[in-house]
Amino acid sequence: MTLQRYRLLVALADAGSVTAAARGAGISQPALSQQLRLIERHYGFPLLVRAGRRVVLTRAARQAVDYARRIVRLAEESERAAREVVELEAGRLTVGATATVGTYVVPAALAEFSRRFPRVDVQLRLGALSEVERWVLRGDVDLGVVGQGAGRAEATVTPFRRDELVAVAAPGHPLATVARLDGAALAAHPLIVREPGSGTRRTLERALAGAGLSLTVLFELPSTEAILHSVAAGLGASVVSGLAAGEGPLGLRLRVRRVAGLDLSRYLAVMKAPDVEPGPAAREFVALLERGATPPVVPAA
Repeated sequence: MTLQRYRLLVALADAGSVTAAARGAGISQPALSQQLRLIERHYGFPLLVRAGRRVVLTRAARQAVDYARRIVRLAEESERAAREVVELEAGRLTVGATATVGTYVVPAALAEFSRRFPRVDVQLRLGALSEVERWVLRGDVDLGVVGQGAGRAEATVTPFRRDELVAVAAPGHPLATVARLDGAALAAHPLIVREPGSGTRRTLERALAGAGLSLTVLFELPSTEAILHSVAAGLGASVVSGLAAGEGPLGLRLRVRRVAGLDLSRYLAVMKAPDVEPGPAAREFVALLERGATPPVVPAA
């Protein structure tokens, strides 16, 4: 049984005769009769029985028609639902993101997406880099948005925006007042940093190692916001994404500086599972990320 044969069975029941059903279905009567014989062979019982001068459906055929109507209706509903998803009139978009991009980049893009496609449900899941990679590869999220440094070769990572880490310190901290802030000056002070494995810390450690320097940890915190509050309170200095530096009222209590001679640049990237074509909602969201990909303004060293 094909969907077309289910439709012909319903057409036969509605029209009341083979001739009328063929006319309504837009096919010849012999073609419809051939299809009806194949349906009878499939079910193993006759569809029609003569009642005087009329031909009517058998009792078994009437029961088959009831199911055929449901099947045709469900098929039409599935086609309509699929079209709605393609046209972004329905559906869901789930984005996984690491802390910095999930706080300072993704929400604005999701808000714009929701304004353009209000009937699509959006969800945001924040996690460590390894968690976002796992969600992407398992299909728990449609895509991930992460900082540079994804470690698993299975994931496909496509950069969309440049980011640069900057030093932040309270106005009275030595790093806020040193005439030239370079890698050596930065390495000379213990820093408040993110946990091992975070994209921000990986970028910082890579840059210091490339200059023959090493990181001295004052203490670790699990979020950029916690680090910024600690720095503003005078507990120490840090290195954070330029996207986060100077955000909100804390910006008035922080000195933000570029570190001369140290490559603290990285890229923000979209992560997806290999050989998986993103759906229409995911493609539109990535386009929004790319259109909003202006680099942050970073003060001179």
